[in-house]
Amino acid sequence: MRAFLLLLLSLAAPLLHAERTITNPAWIARNTPVVTVDSILLRDTLCRLYITLKQLPHTTLTLHDDWVIQDSLGHTIGRVKDIDGVDFNRIFQFESDSTLSVEMDFTGLPPSLEEFDLTGNQGPNEIRIIGISLTKQRGPRAAQAHTQPIQPSPSCTPLPELTFKPDTAWLHGRLIGYHPRLNLPEGIIELTDLFTGQHTTIVVPLAADGSFAVAIPLRHPVQQKVIFNDRYLSFYIEPTDTLYMEVPLDELFAPCRHIGEIEQNCVHLIYRGRNACINEELQQTRLKNSTETEAWIKAFNSLSPRLYQQSETDKFQVKLQQLKHDYLNGKLSRKSYALSVLNDYYLFISHLLVYNQIKDIEEDYEYIKNRNLYTPFAILTPLDNPLSTASTYYPDLLALLEKRESLSPPPIWNSCEFIEALENRGVILSPSEKETLKFALGECHIPPENVQATIEQLNKKSEKEQIAMREERLQQQREANYRLLFGPSDDFTCQLLDTRRIIKLIQQLHRALSPEELEEFTQTITDTRLQQVIEQINSAAPHR
Repeated sequence: MRAFLLLLLSLAAPLLHAERTITNPAWIARNTPVVTVDSILLRDTLCRLYITLKQLPHTTLTLHDDWVIQDSLGHTIGRVKDIDGVDFNRIFQFESDSTLSVEMDFTGLPPSLEEFDLTGNQGPNEIRIIGISLTKQRGPRAAQAHTQPIQPSPSCTPLPELTFKPDTAWLHGRLIGYHPRLNLPEGIIELTDLFTGQHTTIVVPLAADGSFAVAIPLRHPVQQKVIFNDRYLSFYIEPTDTLYMEVPLDELFAPCRHIGEIEQNCVHLIYRGRNACINEELQQTRLKNSTETEAWIKAFNSLSPRLYQQSETDKFQVKLQQLKHDYLNGKLSRKSYALSVLNDYYLFISHLLVYNQIKDIEEDYEYIKNRNLYTPFAILTPLDNPLSTASTYYPDLLALLEKRESLSPPPIWNSCEFIEALENRGVILSPSEKETLKFALGECHIPPENVQATIEQLNKKSEKEQIAMREERLQQQREANYRLLFGPSDDFTCQLLDTRRIIKLIQQLHRALSPEELEEFTQTITDTRLQQVIEQINSAAPHR
């Protein structure tokens, strides 16, 4: 009997040693805090992961059946066999406590393996945890300090002096908790040139430790975003400036219901540099308005024109009062206050313009047709403020105004006006050219001889004069429309619109404007800085 018991014990001993549990295993990096591996049960033929899923209450998630365990080289060691707590490939909802426990079973792991990568939900919503340890437990993960030569300024910097000369700013930063095996895409900055309207994508490469550094070509201060996948970090930066920003990856990629919560989740985002204080204050202002986009969309879709305008006006006034209160109580510096006021002005105007353009196109509202929806902005100094170029919404406003211009009907000429305008510019037409012009403008129905050849000859000898005539007529039309909306048409915003128009004309002609053309087309532009921008771009164009 004793010999039999000894035999059973000797057979059971290896089985007992073949099972072990690692609680709170350490890990190197993860691309989302949704998944946490709490413990690992290891047997010869089984690896069971006890996992906590954490997401916002009453939101949904789907776990697909593509989960794998890989080594550090990306080789697959085991594939998921079963799950308990939820079903694969079926949507489920988080309750009010926002957590859910699941168990995933994989094939057994090699005894020599010390750490592995866990990957699942491959595709745009991939979940990846790097370096899950089979030998070490997870301790408190403190935010790692980053030694950076840039030091925060003790006080906020004054308003910048704008010259609009080409320069460079540097953006540095770090995503704490990053690892190359997370396979995160490079960051990007979508930069729009204020004077040409051209868009440039600046790639922001990530180093192995999650740090990044990128040069940004600038002529003026900007409020921008560096985008990582579907998340972003906002920043304000000036030419010649160097700004450093740092955020834990878990916070940046935390679950969110709407875009405003992305910044809310980044509670440990820090800025360093000369304008660190400005960035912190602008961030606090944005957080107060984090649900604004969703509220605007609801109002846009549900309110009549009269109620919509009143709603936008009320929100606008409340925000201005709050900004003034924060400024007077020392919560905002002069620069942050000025930038925030500009942001609110241009967002307000843009909301009215977008509403009118879309509703006017899609639905027949007599109220919109017969009543000027816009608030007169003649008394608003931001329209005459060059610092507007630093506003988040200023480029969007310019694009909306240009789109409104493009939808306006083109100028209509009769033959007498056309001939007089040409003669005022020194182009005298022959009788046959006048007859051909009348036919081309639809004033007579019997075509004269050699119509095509005469038109080609007329266009060839008066190309520059016709361009000048068209620009003069368009300029008169633009000024009338601008006065209808905003009042005086000699403010900075109107001059900037004219600057963009002239630069686009240079690009369309594929040549530089002559001194005579430049003098005529820039008569409405009195800001010397804008004049210099036009001269720089014109001098770089091909001369004929």
